[in-house]
Amino acid sequence: MTRRITKDEIEPAIRAWAHVIGHGGEPAETLPRALGWLRELWEAGLDTLPLDLVHDLGMMLVEGRAFPFASGRDLADWPEEQRSERLEYEDRILGRWILDPTLAEANVAIAALGGELRPRAIAHAIGLALGPAARAPGLVAGNPAHLRARARELAAALAAWPPRYAAWEAPPCDDAWREWAIEHRRALAQALGERRLFTPEDLWEIAHLEALPSESARLALREIHRARAAIGGVSPGLGMLVRRRAQEVPVDDDDASHYPAGGFDALANRGRFENLVRSEVGYVGEGQVELGGGIDLFDVRFAQGELVYYTRDESPLFDQRRELNVVIDRPSELRHKHPELDAQTLVLADAAALRLQADLIEVFGPSGALVNLRWRPLVAADAPAIDEERALLSLTLADEIAHGRVTLETIDSFAEASTRGLVIFSIHPRDPRAGARAWVRVGEPTWVIDDEAFFDVRVPGEVRAALDEVLRRCFE
Repeated sequence: MTRRITKDEIEPAIRAWAHVIGHGGEPAETLPRALGWLRELWEAGLDTLPLDLVHDLGMMLVEGRAFPFASGRDLADWPEEQRSERLEYEDRILGRWILDPTLAEANVAIAALGGELRPRAIAHAIGLALGPAARAPGLVAGNPAHLRARARELAAALAAWPPRYAAWEAPPCDDAWREWAIEHRRALAQALGERRLFTPEDLWEIAHLEALPSESARLALREIHRARAAIGGVSPGLGMLVRRRAQEVPVDDDDASHYPAGGFDALANRGRFENLVRSEVGYVGEGQVELGGGIDLFDVRFAQGELVYYTRDESPLFDQRRELNVVIDRPSELRHKHPELDAQTLVLADAAALRLQADLIEVFGPSGALVNLRWRPLVAADAPAIDEERALLSLTLADEIAHGRVTLETIDSFAEASTRGLVIFSIHPRDPRAGARAWVRVGEPTWVIDDEAFFDVRVPGEVRAALDEVLRRCFE
């Protein structure tokens, strides 16, 4: 059972944590701010986090690479028996954090937020970074009620905290509490491991914290993003194959007859002999006397690569945007979780759609890909489900929508969706009238594409394999 810090222990615990911080600024200014972050984190359930780690990571998020280490100012004042421990903390924990590129990205994202939102964003970022370690077994937990009840008293004490103390003066806390604070920090650092502080999903969440309408929306998006990240990106080999095959086939277009195909549009020094510029023939026989040996200027220009050729104009139909139309069929029916799968079926379908959109950007580039995401309702329960899904994915895809790379709409029938690259996610068997290039039957541990390709999505990598098959069917 987790031991909790009692009401009488809260003040010595706070003083011990404040005593072992590694930030070299003025603690009287920074510690009260950190106490506010700590209170928010404890109230959110992360009540095993200590003030020292919360303070130092929070100040790194505020100051970035300008974070000053305490050893740069107080090394001479530290008692001899404490120097090695303090320097080890700066080297192994704070030094690694300050070099973490994800910390720099989080610092930039937080700096761009409004002043009132920034303290909340800092506490939220600390929770994202240290939350997994805070749930490790055996850690001593605080009581947010005790912290809340003594918040003013503790904040006032920290606001008067001495910036440094001499070795001959009485320390701010006794040795037993200092050792306890250090052991608590070591246990958390060990649980945290060597991983980077923030994942790409964490960074997105921090940058868009202001736009997230509620905590439930944040958690829902986090689950979708986690599922998308677990799928993984398209392999370079398949991406190259899909791009090459797609470029060999012109995009269907009703106005194809209006586009030129096969004319000449430029000159080059390389090409086929039948495309040789006719004036080059004028060099045949020229300069034979001077060059001797039956060699003329045409031969010389050919050998040196100076002959001029026409280059053919390819039809613009080969260069148009490649389009993918993704339909999620009857979304309310997908709001169930199979006990053998990690996430709800609708979450997995959303993650697959987001991953396909990212795949197209990787394969064809930002200007060469368009994804139309559609929802097809059938019963009344589908309407609120679609509204919620559209609101969530609009946040994730906001930049893509603004740049015209993604559209979100509701359709009443499959006939309203373009058959160009049409992919349908449904729990029902394939409807041959839909004209889908890939019908993905979901809802069970095995996903089935067009009743012929089977993928056990309980196995890591099988969702990725299913999406690879979707790309092949849509663009080969």
